Amino acid sequence: MMEYFFCLTPEKPLRTGTLKTRGDYLDTRDYLPGSVLRGALAEWLRLQGKESQIVPTVQKVRFGNFFPSVSESVWVLPFPMTALECKLHGGFRRIPKGTQEKPGHGIRDSLLIALAYSELERQGARFPVPMLLRCTHEAAGQRCGGRMERVSGSGFYAALPEGWRIVKVDKALQTKVALSRHRRAAQEGMLYRVIGVRPTHCFVGRLWTGDNAVLGELQKAVEHVGIGALTTRGFGTARLKETEPRLDPIAERLRTFNEKLREVWRDLAALARQVGSSVPDAPSGTYFSVDLLAPAVLRDPQGLPTLRLHLEFNGQLLEPVFWATQPVFVGGFSPAWGLPKPTHLGAAMGSVYVFRVEASPDALVPFLEDLEARGVGIRTDEGLGEILVCHPFHKEVMPV
Repeated sequence: MMEYFFCLTPEKPLRTGTLKTRGDYLDTRDYLPGSVLRGALAEWLRLQGKESQIVPTVQKVRFGNFFPSVSESVWVLPFPMTALECKLHGGFRRIPKGTQEKPGHGIRDSLLIALAYSELERQGARFPVPMLLRCTHEAAGQRCGGRMERVSGSGFYAALPEGWRIVKVDKALQTKVALSRHRRAAQEGMLYRVIGVRPTHCFVGRLWTGDNAVLGELQKAVEHVGIGALTTRGFGTARLKETEPRLDPIAERLRTFNEKLREVWRDLAALARQVGSSVPDAPSGTYFSVDLLAPAVLRDPQGLPTLRLHLEFNGQLLEPVFWATQPVFVGGFSPAWGLPKPTHLGAAMGSVYVFRVEASPDALVPFLEDLEARGVGIRTDEGLGEILVCHPFHKEVMPV
């Protein structure tokens, strides 16, 4: 299947369902799950009287998540869980001029440092101090030294030529009147509040298909049916068009990842040798990371639920040598069934898994390209399990 990038531009507020809290308050996600486009395509086919074509058509496409972006040519990505910022003055250090955002002490990624540290310890290295990252920002000769903690907030960033930006969506609150299904009139004392995403950002994401005709049907579906929830009450009007954001190919991301790892490894190995540890000056084998761009429902080789990702490469079962994740509730609602979808315990978006193989990078690239196109876990056709191999933010080992 071919990979395509699309930009969805909303013309009205959007709302995509999330966990419903108690009371009369309906919140929304900050991004568009791939399942909402899949639902719009199915609804469009139903309205055309093509119910029998719904299943074979949606099975031709795998939908990824669409993230809020600053431009249709920029693919904004979620921060990996290993991204850190200063607790005292968080945020990017180098930001575009003219933005209202204030510069912080910088955001950095800790994956390569933590990976090299743990791999060296596994090979017998002993360090004079435990790994503890502090803020290195200096001003007027004073070093901050603040504690580094995981990036908070919505967790999306844009790497622009003029600087870095944290991307957050604007939300609006609407109060609506509930209708009585029996009297078809306003229900006394039944008001509810809906949170929607204002149409101030476009959303950019990927999908995979081997049938170009489906893409045309999807664009018609978005324009005529709308996206997300409450489309019959003024929400979800949008346009969809193909775009081509810049993204390095997997071979380039894999090469950069391993080059940066060797630099970090060399520095930590030199530190370990100062206290008498005998460790190699460079890592052996090829390392690669798998980052979740959507929650994933994973299974171990025995078919049991797990948060640890397992891969199979050339008949060999791969287990991660380093990983960072947290559990998340994965559910959903099917308008076609009129019922909730099965619920699972999954690994959260932003989870990171690192694997090591003895194969050369050239032999590994076709496997990684196929892995990124297929996704991981189950229910990948609904947008779950979308991944990015060697997330570009992992090379930012110094604050940016």
